[in-house]
This record gives sequence, C-alpha cells and structure tokens, in this order.
Amino acid sequence: MLLQTKKLTKLRQKIDETDQKIAKLLRQRKKTVQQIQKLKLKNKLPIADKTREKEILDKFKTQYEQSIFKEIIRQSKKQSHTP
Repeated sequence: MLLQTKKLTKLRQKIDETDQKIAKLLRQRKKTVQQIQKLKLKNKLPIADKTREKEILDKFKTQYEQSIFKEIIRQSKKQSHTP
C-alpha cells in the first residue's frame, strides 16, 4: 500500500510539473495572440479567421486535443473583446 501511495504521489507530481509547463506555454501563446490582434486592428483586418482556426484544429488528430484547442481559440477570441 505504501509503495502505491508513493507511486501515486510521484505521478501527481509529474502532472503538476506538466501543468506548469502548459501554463507557461499558454502565457506565451496569449502574448503572441495579443500581438496578432494589435496588428489586425491596425490593418483593419477581422479578428476571427475561420480558415486559420481550421488549420490549427486539423493539426490535431484526437478529439481530446481538438476540444482543448477549440477552447484555447475560444478564449483567445474572448480575450480580444476585453481591454
């Protein structure tokens, strides 16, 4: 039982480390999205680009990955409407 608890703790630590890496990458992505949004606004281009969204989603083969990236895209568009 103690061995299983140690293994579980170690696996949870691995998830925590992975989550921190994902969060860092999401912050980097958000900064890039903000730069793109500024450029689009400056050049009077539409913020949403369905073709680009499809390109992004097509890179992911599993429903799991696609659903996560759909939410990331949704949040990015939502961000563009907040100061």
